[in-house]
Amino acid sequence: MDPKERVFAALQGREPDRLPVLELAIDWRVMRGLGFRDYFDMVEALDLDAVPVNQVLYLMGWRRWLGPLVRGWRDAWGVGFRATGELLPFPVRFPIGSLQDLRSYRPPRPRDDPVLGAVSLVARRCPRRAVLLASRADFAAAWHLCGLDRLLLAYIEEPEMARRLASLVTGYYEELFALAAGRGADLIVLTDDYAHKTGCLMSRDHFREFVLPGLARVVAAVKAAGALCVKHSDGDVSGILDLLAGTGVDALGPLEPSSGLDLAEVKRRFGVAVVGNVDVDLLARGSPEQVRQATARLIARVSPGGGHLLSSANSLTSAVRAENYRAMLETARLLGGYPIRA
Repeated sequence: MDPKERVFAALQGREPDRLPVLELAIDWRVMRGLGFRDYFDMVEALDLDAVPVNQVLYLMGWRRWLGPLVRGWRDAWGVGFRATGELLPFPVRFPIGSLQDLRSYRPPRPRDDPVLGAVSLVARRCPRRAVLLASRADFAAAWHLCGLDRLLLAYIEEPEMARRLASLVTGYYEELFALAAGRGADLIVLTDDYAHKTGCLMSRDHFREFVLPGLARVVAAVKAAGALCVKHSDGDVSGILDLLAGTGVDALGPLEPSSGLDLAEVKRRFGVAVVGNVDVDLLARGSPEQVRQATARLIARVSPGGGHLLSSANSLTSAVRAENYRAMLETARLLGGYPIRA
């Protein structure tokens, strides 16, 4: 199998020739620690099965033309971002403060989104590998416009505003993901986080009312466009896992192991493929031998029968030690050939 076939087989619940390995993002410092200066050289040398387009977008976009001294900027949505020293910037200023603001707000056009150019570039450069687009789409996309506290309060005090925000962002990402699939995106990973380590950020009822309808629409749009769909969230989402699986996603994950979520149980209980789940903290502060042992246990528990793609439990932040990531990859290559015995 080539890498793309391997990813498709695992996401469809089948056994590939070997366990696929991917990451949603790899911080530049980790990349340099691995001995690479060029992103595509790293993907090829490490033989990763999927290529996230987002880092290519950063190379094409703000990292390239803003320069290293610029710490803040606004995107096409009017959201103010600040560089954090990590791979991803963080939103700090929000264009919508009231329902009146929302009524007069005009979102950008999906066909103008620069991510589409990144999808096309990766599809051309890496035709044998799965083209992966990781993106917010519902809850995070909404709070980026008004702020997290403001959105959660709106669920209680201004439900009309919450519904309008959800409809606005959902409509945008439905169209964007269909366009991205047409440009060559094979796999859309929806990255909106719904929880912290001890539970969801909102009640199950509020999730069902304000978030789930938009999520289900976006998943349906991805599938209708011919791409596969994965749902990621940080935190303990055990209280809504059945709702997430019920949207028709092909896989769940990466999920946060420190929140008590068990990939093998998720795979068995909900009948979906799973992605993950080597703890990022272990990759940052453990030893290579500890990483090898944890990866071996994960493979033995989750990978048999297929339906598993190996990755960290989130992404490779700047704190991750390059030698630990290599230990994870080496263990996957050593023990990940199918059939895998539990």
